Amino acid sequence: MSRGNHAPRVDGLIVSGLTELALGALTGWPMALATTRPDDLQRIGIRSAARLRQWHLDLIMLGGLTATASRLVPDPPRAVAVPLAVGAWTNANAFGVLAVRPELKEHPAYKAGVVASFISTSWGFTGLAAVAWKRWRAGT
Repeated sequence: MSRGNHAPRVDGLIVSGLTELALGALTGWPMALATTRPDDLQRIGIRSAARLRQWHLDLIMLGGLTATASRLVPDPPRAVAVPLAVGAWTNANAFGVLAVRPELKEHPAYKAGVVASFISTSWGFTGLAAVAWKRWRAGT
């Protein structure tokens, strides 16, 4: 608990992850529609229920992992935290694009974005593990 009227500092990576997790929770509404009234998905612009499911799960998993990772390795370097946050958002939301526009899967710009997203997410999580190893070996 903090002293005075000041709330404790919250890491930006936690905010990013929790926001992504919240969006994942909100995508639960169209997921419920997909399981109870799949014919109504088109009315809300969803053309692929399978991609909607991937989007929903990826938002929840990557959001939760991103928020948790920053608690497990506090104060990660910006060179790790920023690519992780960007990659987690772009990786998960790439499925949201396909839920609405499945035909974009083969578009060169979409493919390039997905590759960049995987690179960013891989850099972030691998960098976070490297920071954890370094701190563990140093005894800090």
